[in-house]
Amino acid sequence: MSDRKEDMARAIARRIASNAPDNDTGEGKVGVGVMDFSLSDGEKPRSKNSSPKKKPVSQSGSKKKKKKKRKNRGAKIAAVAAVLIILTGTGCGLLYLAGLNTYKGVFLDNTYINSINVSGLTQAKAYDELKAQSAIPEKITVTKKDGGEISIALEDVGYKDNTKQELNHIYSSQDHYGWLSAKFDKQEFTIHNPFAYEKDKLEAILKHKLIDTEAVTLPVDAYIDQSADGSYTVVSEKEGTKIDINQAALLYKFVEDQLDEGNYKVDISGVNCYENARVKAADLYEDCSKLNDLHNLSISFDFGYATETLDGDTLKEWVEVTPNSPVERFTVDRDQVMSYVEGLAEKYDTFGKDRIFETTKHGKVTIPQGEGCYGWWLDQEEMTNFIVRQIEDCESVETEPIYYVNPNSQYSYTCNPEWRTEDSDFSDTYFEVDLEAQHLYYYKDGKLDYETDIVSGYPSESRNTPGGVYKLWIKERGKTLVGSSDGQSYASYVEYWNNISTISIGFHDASWQNGVFGGEKYKSATWGSHGCINMPLDAARYIYENCDYGTPVFAYWISDLK
Repeated sequence: MSDRKEDMARAIARRIASNAPDNDTGEGKVGVGVMDFSLSDGEKPRSKNSSPKKKPVSQSGSKKKKKKKRKNRGAKIAAVAAVLIILTGTGCGLLYLAGLNTYKGVFLDNTYINSINVSGLTQAKAYDELKAQSAIPEKITVTKKDGGEISIALEDVGYKDNTKQELNHIYSSQDHYGWLSAKFDKQEFTIHNPFAYEKDKLEAILKHKLIDTEAVTLPVDAYIDQSADGSYTVVSEKEGTKIDINQAALLYKFVEDQLDEGNYKVDISGVNCYENARVKAADLYEDCSKLNDLHNLSISFDFGYATETLDGDTLKEWVEVTPNSPVERFTVDRDQVMSYVEGLAEKYDTFGKDRIFETTKHGKVTIPQGEGCYGWWLDQEEMTNFIVRQIEDCESVETEPIYYVNPNSQYSYTCNPEWRTEDSDFSDTYFEVDLEAQHLYYYKDGKLDYETDIVSGYPSESRNTPGGVYKLWIKERGKTLVGSSDGQSYASYVEYWNNISTISIGFHDASWQNGVFGGEKYKSATWGSHGCINMPLDAARYIYENCDYGTPVFAYWISDLK
């Protein structure tokens, strides 16, 4: 190449380097098409129009700008090609143009984005490469307890992917006219695309797809099953896939924590957010063992002169096993137990029944229970409860029956067990009170041991002394008796109080009677008592000091018995 051509090429290159049109704006200081290539000796090339004037931008200026940009780009390409032609000849210029065309629409060589080589890739393919190796997928996958999966698109929870915009920005920033030098210069770029989402949207989708769905299985409780041979076995519970609405917050937090840690495949099968079986197999093994041992169970009650025993065969008939029961594993039929207890009461209760009694002066009479408190009386409710508990606990026992105790007075409806026989509940030690004769007898071991005149209650509705079979059960010294009857209140001090009832009737001294007892004195409203048996001080003291607790008292109006 001649010196003149070399100088010309260098001048053109300098002009291109310093006045080349801008890639982004399409504007430049020199248009190659108007350059003057005629050089004289010692002259350098210069532009005829080094500062083109800018024209005002009209409403259609954007189109003109694009047209100008394309024109300047073409001019630049032509200029570069011209330089190559001048310097090296036509072949190199054409080679440059071919290379420029090769990198049209793709990233230049030695281009790395997030350490991924995207050289020669279009923006679309570069996006695919980045997404393939990205830690952030396009969707969240949630694996359910049954192994099924649900997918949640990231855009549905408010995530915005700016990768495409950033790729376009990087592509636009590259000087594709310098494609040749790019082969030797590495360019590295980083796209920051942090994961952010809206919790409300995520939780709404989780609720819709996991909680509100009907495509679930419910848990099944464990239960006890009876085999054909009569034995019992435990059938284990089955866990379901239905999420407990009360544990929704726990589910949401688990998923959100996983996303915050960069885990986009979330397995919720191990989260304690599902509805559980209320009865577990472990809860039933003890009960099942008890059921299988029922045939060995025995419950015995000692009534003194007789014993009643429940054996395992009978008890097994009172047990019901309900499959799939959410609360009770096996139940005892209370109605059958109560029916059994009622039979015991009918057979062994003596309270409330009439008694044949040998009086001192009237021979044998039948004295009803009346308002008296003597006798044996089973507490049927507590007996039933006791038997049910023994069956539930599968515990054999030999015990006494449970008798009723008045909750107000703590009076126990029991008597001397030594006197109890199949035909009678009293012996030959007792009190006899002949109310019409106004006389009291005390027999001990069949012999008259003490007797005294008395004054009983005035025969009005509230002061009358009712007949019946009573029991001596409280003894006290120095007591003031208070009460009211016939509209009058009283407070009477006594030295010896011997209570025989649960209605405040007892034997006691009465100094206000002035030592006179018996006869028809009780018929006087002044002298008749308020229901108690008044007697001399010595008689009250005798009973207090000599008569045993539990001694029966047979009080009667003979006229009522005939």
